[in-house]
Amino acid sequence: MIDGFYKYKAKPELVKKINAIRINQSRPDLCGVPILQPGQVSFSSANASHGEPRSCYNCIMFNYGKSCSILPKHIEVHKFTSPEKREDNAKPIEFWPVCDYWVFGQPNYGPATFKAAIDPGDAGLCWINAPEVGQESGGACCGGRNGGDDCDFWLIDSESGDKRKEPTGFCRVLQRDTGNLDCCSCWIDDDILEWQMVQERFRQRGSQ
Repeated sequence: MIDGFYKYKAKPELVKKINAIRINQSRPDLCGVPILQPGQVSFSSANASHGEPRSCYNCIMFNYGKSCSILPKHIEVHKFTSPEKREDNAKPIEFWPVCDYWVFGQPNYGPATFKAAIDPGDAGLCWINAPEVGQESGGACCGGRNGGDDCDFWLIDSESGDKRKEPTGFCRVLQRDTGNLDCCSCWIDDDILEWQMVQERFRQRGSQ
């Protein structure tokens, strides 16, 4: 290091190492990310989710494959695969629904029930892509293990850069280490699908 700056040759393995050091040094600088406590977000541990990513499919408020008991009745909630037709050889991607009100448990397999009508935007309803189609589980967790997708606020110090392999990482929101299968309502990813987009897709499909 010279005058506070790293001097190195452009070797891939060294660049990875330097990047890891930079991540470690940058942790106190939140770059606009708010510092919150577990009680200020809907935080749940890996034990609370029984080692599964969070989705409607392991939430007690889900009317299985149809809707959610705390969202308006007209909101359609279920996973889907895109593209549905594969003439262009595009790789299909499976999307799993979830919202900030997630509570682990068995969904409702009987007639649909409705207890409230929370605005989907206020609930944080979104659809999350899974690594593979046809998984047993999918959805959100800090590090994307067990079929989940990882959070952009979760950082690791690893040369591989593969979050799914790391048992713990650093949460920029909580400013502490969390487990790979922990999660909170601040979870975010740059390729989630907003609920409005998905509902429009369902409407177009139904009108065909």
